[in-house]
Amino acid sequence: MNKIRMTSAWLLGIPLIIFGANYFVHAFDLPAGGGSSGERLLESMRDGGLMAAIAASHVLIGVMLLVPRMRFMGALLQLPMSIGITAFHATMLPEGLVVALVMLVLNVFALDITRARLMLADAPRGRG
Repeated sequence: MNKIRMTSAWLLGIPLIIFGANYFVHAFDLPAGGGSSGERLLESMRDGGLMAAIAASHVLIGVMLLVPRMRFMGALLQLPMSIGITAFHATMLPEGLVVALVMLVLNVFALDITRARLMLADAPRGRG
């Protein structure tokens, strides 16, 4: 199971770093916007500056996924973004849904459920 988590983390982390860094260095062209509502939303995110923060967080989380001590935290931080990306592609831009689903599955496999259980078991209990 550890090899599955490690492989999933690498398969998720490397593209996050590459595509997140591409936003800043422009190694290859960003897709042109079209007429669908999803493409207009992406275009407004780029124009409004939100995409820079998203790209920076993708690079940071991608690096966290590659470092074994930070892997769980990186996968945990990436999970809401993976769910949001999947929901976006399911509702607004269906062309990328398959890639988004693969990304979500890799994210779930990268999480160490045993570590999460241990963290919750060691959490202090409230009085009551």
